[in-house]
Amino acid sequence: MTAREIAIKVLKDVETGKSKSDTAINHYFNESSLEALDKAFAMQVIYGTLRERMKIDHVIEQFYNHDFKKMDPDVRNILRIGVYQLFYLTRVPKWAAVNESVELAKKTKNQFLGNLVNGVLRNIANNLESVTFKVKGGTFADQVALQYSHPKWLLERWLQRFSFQEAQDIMAANNQVPRVAFRVNRLKTTPAAVEALLTEKQLSFQKSLVDGFIVPERFFDMESFLKDGLVSVQSESQGIACLLVDPKRGERILDMCAAPGGKSTFMAERMQNEGKIVALDLYQSKISDIHRGANTLGVKILESAKIDARQYQSDEKFDRVLLDAPCTGTGVLSRRAELRWRLSPNDVTAMAKLQRELLENAVTLTKDHATLVYSTCSIEPEENWQLIEAFLADHPDWKVENAKDILPESLHQFVNEHGAVEILPHKHQLDGAFSVRLVKK
Repeated sequence: MTAREIAIKVLKDVETGKSKSDTAINHYFNESSLEALDKAFAMQVIYGTLRERMKIDHVIEQFYNHDFKKMDPDVRNILRIGVYQLFYLTRVPKWAAVNESVELAKKTKNQFLGNLVNGVLRNIANNLESVTFKVKGGTFADQVALQYSHPKWLLERWLQRFSFQEAQDIMAANNQVPRVAFRVNRLKTTPAAVEALLTEKQLSFQKSLVDGFIVPERFFDMESFLKDGLVSVQSESQGIACLLVDPKRGERILDMCAAPGGKSTFMAERMQNEGKIVALDLYQSKISDIHRGANTLGVKILESAKIDARQYQSDEKFDRVLLDAPCTGTGVLSRRAELRWRLSPNDVTAMAKLQRELLENAVTLTKDHATLVYSTCSIEPEENWQLIEAFLADHPDWKVENAKDILPESLHQFVNEHGAVEILPHKHQLDGAFSVRLVKK
């Protein structure tokens, strides 16, 4: 399969709800023999098309004279990646963007649909300067939502909390290619050793503010390190939540919503494989992925249970509990590009209800002097501080321990006035996230 063939397959799987983009990409990459450069191109086209989908569809509808929504899904996605290349990948010649899309339509569908793709894309390519990005008869919010390719309801929600400029900055940040960080596995190596190897190979990278994390210029430069378990992919924001847990050697730790396993393995590395970590997830396939990753990294203290974390109970309580709760994910819309099109206004309320139920069970699983860290990758207050405020009101025996008392000084910039970690994508250039450390009084 070519990079563009994989792109339309992934986009179809995402649009039909068959799988998430990252899962689909990994699946088709494993079935292909693409070189690293072609994989990088496929990822750029897929994620870029997903982020800019509203604007892309708006362009196509100006040149397609029928009901675009009723179009064959494969043809629709071929047109989308064609338009993405015409508008956003200036290094791809216009003729190549058109011709490759036409050939793809012929190969995967038929000559007639190839001709259709040819007609629409050539018309767009020849009239790029005449394309308008205005919603006919739309409100000001409609125009801004289109400009930044975000659902209008999400823009309106953020305008209730942020200034107009900040709301624009958040949406602009969500349309950027996210940085990909790698956590050095201290069970097998050291940050200095990995940095020396990268320097020796003349591979560019940056050090992260988060100790032991590095950010390479190119993702696929790290493939051999990943294969050998010297590093693993992890969001720096997620890593900070694990640092807030501050696990110690010999302790018993619970990771309530553990998939895909990065939090559990990071804590195991911090504990130098001494103690026990119990990782929970609802799905056996994800449990298997967690153990597969742990084996690659040399983690030996991980146990798991396939269960709804709201129902989990244990006779032996835990020294520390990490609840990285399911959430709307509004802090990671650059990384999970399709999520903005899947969310609805009701999801915030539904997630907050689930999060509170999980938190209520979490407190039953802690020892008397235990630590409980609650975290999300959402920037919505109902899922974050408002939820914690309500929890503390109902549980006066618990309190917030200021994150500045736990985290190194270099990370204090992320701590808000409540002592919780609050990371905003437009302000900190990291994944948006929230985490708070709770202890019994």
